[in-house]
Amino acid sequence: MQPNNLTALDFEDIKDSIKSYLRTRTEFSDYDFEGSALSYLVDTLAYNTYYTSFNANMALNEAFLPSASVRDNIVKVAKLLNYTPRSVICSKACLNLKVQTQAVNGFYPSSATLPRGPVATGGNYIWNVLDDVTAEVNPSTGIAEFDNLEIYEGSLIEYSYIVNTFAKQKYIINSEDADISTLSVRVKPNETSTNSDLYSKVDNITNLEATTRVYFISETDDMRYQIRFGDDSIGRSVKDGEVVVLRYMVTAGKSANGTQTFAFVGTVRDSNETSYSPSVVNVTVKSKAVLGDDAEPVESIKYYAPRYYSAQYRAVTAQDYEVITKNIYSNAAAVVAFGGDSLNPPVYGKVYLVVKTKTGSNLNDQTKKSLSSQLRSYGMASIEVVVTDPDNIYINPKIFVNYDTGCGSNTSQIKSDISAAILDWGTQSKINNFNASFSTQQFERAIELSNKCITDVTTQITILKYIQPNTNQTNTYCISTGSPIYNSAPSQDGSDGDCKKEPVILSGPFRTADRPGIDQYFEDDGYGNLRTFYNTGNRKVYTNNAAGTVNYSTGEICFGPINIIGAGGQNPADADISVTDSTTGAGSVVNIDNLPTGLSIPVQIIPSNSSVIPATTPGTIINVISPEIAVSPIGTQFPSAIPLNSLTPSVFNVVPELLDVPDIDNSGSVNTSACFT
Repeated sequence: MQPNNLTALDFEDIKDSIKSYLRTRTEFSDYDFEGSALSYLVDTLAYNTYYTSFNANMALNEAFLPSASVRDNIVKVAKLLNYTPRSVICSKACLNLKVQTQAVNGFYPSSATLPRGPVATGGNYIWNVLDDVTAEVNPSTGIAEFDNLEIYEGSLIEYSYIVNTFAKQKYIINSEDADISTLSVRVKPNETSTNSDLYSKVDNITNLEATTRVYFISETDDMRYQIRFGDDSIGRSVKDGEVVVLRYMVTAGKSANGTQTFAFVGTVRDSNETSYSPSVVNVTVKSKAVLGDDAEPVESIKYYAPRYYSAQYRAVTAQDYEVITKNIYSNAAAVVAFGGDSLNPPVYGKVYLVVKTKTGSNLNDQTKKSLSSQLRSYGMASIEVVVTDPDNIYINPKIFVNYDTGCGSNTSQIKSDISAAILDWGTQSKINNFNASFSTQQFERAIELSNKCITDVTTQITILKYIQPNTNQTNTYCISTGSPIYNSAPSQDGSDGDCKKEPVILSGPFRTADRPGIDQYFEDDGYGNLRTFYNTGNRKVYTNNAAGTVNYSTGEICFGPINIIGAGGQNPADADISVTDSTTGAGSVVNIDNLPTGLSIPVQIIPSNSSVIPATTPGTIINVISPEIAVSPIGTQFPSAIPLNSLTPSVFNVVPELLDVPDIDNSGSVNTSACFT
């Protein structure tokens, strides 16, 4: 008789299966297994079967990407999909260096050069430039300016291999913490040669010829990377005696992010071969250290490898555009793509790509054009790629909590537990990202469960949006909440002309070309109109009762036409304006060239239904502001859930601190400008 249970994996089940099989034999039909020495043999067989089954099950799991758990196995499966996991990434900062050069015979040198290698210290790290950087010297002042100088944290390593084809050589980057995005591969004809050929990294072999100087890279064991060359059919092969030179950064990754104080330690050499010490170099930090990251985690590899493979070096679906963008643009924390046909009204023949950057800044025009150009080579000829900025909605929650004073927790502990619970809720709900929505019920539930002493919770929810006006241009600016806006008195329609409603929309301060000497604000009148005003003492003086429109049903707010010249405390200097009436701020602009730019007006809005706040468009990111938390003993009266008369948008003249929710990311490179935007 054959064994009757071949699927048992538990030790006791296996043992019972062996006993059942033995009892089918006449010799053991009434045998007492538990009281005999044979039980030890049965146990041994069961143990052996158990471990064999376990190992077989684990081995089979490791052969498939979704079930694998060991990184080396995950990387091997991803390699079959032509996916190379991202390495650790250097943190990089942006500096401006000014060097006062010395004149020789009354003439300053023509240029100055900063050699590759260490140039600065900062935050207990060494910072480098990857290649020699040359700047022209101003012939009048003798100053050489290195502007937008990108410096990388880590150690610049150079490692060489002498090619020996007989030994079936492998070209391994031996450093575990190597940033392969900084990798430079050169091949010299021999050891004594000073000339070398630069090889380019490729993933796609379709356009390669036998003489093309390229290399391929893949992750090998222990998070190290291996370089491979062509075979004289697909790419040029390296020959015996040639020297392969690998140059790369070994880095601490994201731990160096945030460094913002640097001291110059490099050497500058001018065209007259004069060297300058650090004491004559003036250092200005243009951007603190950002973009450093750890090696790609296994969860990210599992997610992106099959999607990258499905794209097949072409962009057809929206997901294709998202995956390819994440792979070619290193500053992308999150990406969403959608067809213009999904808009209202629809726009055909266009794909809209929205990028949330790791640095938090919007992409500049040059980077948008560069990214769009690169994506065009993947997409169909008839499709235009439009790269846009995210539409940010900020949720501003105020939390009010009652607690049992006899429970054992104090207010500090409760606040700490609430903050931790909110962060955990944000991670689970993927808030601060695309395709998210805000649920007040889930938010409050997370707060209630954060500490056993909490007896009751209520919240005040407002929405924050920003208007970003163009300086000294008469425009109308429209923003949308994506959901209805609260009506403070729905029974009043304004037909009698005397009824007033409480405003549910309030802006931060701004200044206009006709009133450059005073801060103005706008609010709604409850009947679909915006009106501007300024404060004098405790009184509002309205300057325009038809300054824009509000659609309470759709959440669309249009402000203007209006000419903004200052906002959020960024106001023109007194010398650039003429104020004719100090009380009303009336006057005019004298010098338009010196007006502030990059203006931002915060607008705070009370939603009609705070239970669920959806995204406005596919490119909307719902951000949650780190909340204010008020903890009171049980029995304390809560304030109204609708915060009428308590809107404070001026607090948000500077973008507020947000919940720090981690993103799954991928990375690559694209030419950027102006320090990582």
